[in-house]
Amino acid sequence: MIDRAAFAEHFNVPRETLEKLDQYALLLLEWQTRMNLVGPSTLPHVWHRHFADSAQLLPLSGSGKHWLDIGAGAGFPGLIIATLDPAARVTLVESIAKKCRFLETVARELELDDRVTVENRRIEALPRQTFDIITARALASLEKLMHWGRPYSGQNTLWLLPKGMRWSEELIEAKQKFRFEIETRPSLTDPEARLLLARAVTPL
Repeated sequence: MIDRAAFAEHFNVPRETLEKLDQYALLLLEWQTRMNLVGPSTLPHVWHRHFADSAQLLPLSGSGKHWLDIGAGAGFPGLIIATLDPAARVTLVESIAKKCRFLETVARELELDDRVTVENRRIEALPRQTFDIITARALASLEKLMHWGRPYSGQNTLWLLPKGMRWSEELIEAKQKFRFEIETRPSLTDPEARLLLARAVTPL
């Protein structure tokens, strides 16, 4: 289990950034009393279940990218990426207004709001643009994510998607609708999960 100290060491996080993540954790606890942002059982393990699970994507993407986080929820992985990479720009798409208020509060309190855009809308309503990285966590099947994200994907876009124990089934399903290049990496936080890296996603 990755705690605060192990997180700081593994991801080489400076003290100032760690303090911002402390603030994020406190805001999550406070707002969780008013709305369901994350599974209640995960709160005691926030550094492992949410922070590290999100942060493990950054070494696979490189710095300074423009991220699209679909169904951003409590801000994982998008706000963690923005906190750890001062060169990243992140667009968080979330259809539930009260969750957007939380995302905006975290971005403002952590002084990320110059690089973080919160879009309170369904992904289908987002104006067309191309992102460097498309991500989503605990939202929908791979096939559904590709359907939603394809209008925002260019030839060089990297789809960086953490997936749980059904990841291989989801790959089979997605290949019935889309053509894509795929790599899989082990997850730092769950031995049954995988990180899926897809490129050149096109409908069949």
